[in-house]
Order: sequence, then structure tokens, then C-alpha cells
Amino acid sequence: MNDELERGRILQAQHLAAAAAAHRDRRERIATACLAGILSDHTASDKAEHIAWVAVQYADALIAELDKEVQP
Repeated sequence: MNDELERGRILQAQHLAAAAAAHRDRRERIATACLAGILSDHTASDKAEHIAWVAVQYADALIAELDKEVQP
């Protein structure tokens, strides 16, 4: 019984790690797309750190909207 419980815990930990990695990958892809859009505006004069921060904020906002339940 303990072996089954331990296997279940290991599988759950692996699932959570995979979900976290998938979230990081999704966030990075969206932030990269946002960053490309920001950088295509040749009038952007902010520092690189600020532009990167803004891109991640846009990515997080988009992910939050995409993950909302759709109401019919």
C-alpha cells in the first residue's frame, strides 16, 4: 500500500512539474511575441529591462484572459 501511495505522489509531482514547465514555455512564447511587437515600434526609447518587463506584463495579462472560462 505504501508503494502505491509513493508512486501516486511521484506521478503527481511529475505532473505538476510538467504543467509548470508548460506554463513557463507558454509565457515565454507570448512574451517573446509581445517583445517583437514592442521593438517593431522604432519610437520605443525605454531601457531594455523596462521593455522586457512590459512584454512579460502583456503576456501575463493575455494568459489570464485566455484562461478565463468562456460564458455562452
